[in-house]
Amino acid sequence: MKIDLDQILALAGDLSQEGSRERFRRFLLQTAKDPDALRELLASALKGPQIRSALEDLIVSFGLPLGFDVEFGKAGRWSSPSGVSFILEIVGEGGGVDLTGEIEEVEEERETKKMKEVKREREDETSTIGLLVADDSEILRVEDTLALGDEEGRFRAISVSALTALSKMAKEYRLTHGDVLLILLATGPSADPLIALIARIISECEAETPTLEEIAAILGPGGRGGEGAAEDALAEIIDQSRYYAFGTRGGGKRPMRI
Repeated sequence: MKIDLDQILALAGDLSQEGSRERFRRFLLQTAKDPDALRELLASALKGPQIRSALEDLIVSFGLPLGFDVEFGKAGRWSSPSGVSFILEIVGEGGGVDLTGEIEEVEEERETKKMKEVKREREDETSTIGLLVADDSEILRVEDTLALGDEEGRFRAISVSALTALSKMAKEYRLTHGDVLLILLATGPSADPLIALIARIISECEAETPTLEEIAAILGPGGRGGEGAAEDALAEIIDQSRYYAFGTRGGGKRPMRI
């Protein structure tokens, strides 16, 4: 039985209560193992009246299928095994984009890391970056704000739709965690243009690549373009009992030995 977001929130209780919020977050950590389900929940949250607390926790949860360790809190956090950490800030429709608080938090994080590193015999390369996750209608405004107010490049932005697209790419095309980091840290204030470019290339490649069924219909039975059902030709193509071998003595069809 499929359970929608409203039912989940009804079971979790009032998210303004600490116990209810903790139950909801535990549920999300389990759901994040299936990014498709997580995307469905996020889509339903965006279509209906937005419950801010649920939306924030849903977005933070997307870090898990992308290979990050996640932490909930006032500002969500994604921590990479590479040492890179993202402090998340959700920017809703009409919300202000004041970088002052986020910059101070990032600086505090960096100073804390430096103090810990002094005590280590070997210093690991670490960095903390602010990640502004914006509603699709707000991403251009956020990008403009970063372009004017973040000269040191301490922040990145990504829209909600680009985040879900990145999650889908990571699953379907087996992107590594390093691939995800490269996309999020690419030059420019926003990851959206690069994600859109990758999605367009994938779409064009899929449109130009014929399926096995299309190849079978063209070749016909026996791979000779003759008449007959495409299913017969497809069965002939993927028949595992024969194969073609090529060597110094020429090529030819030989029985497969298993």
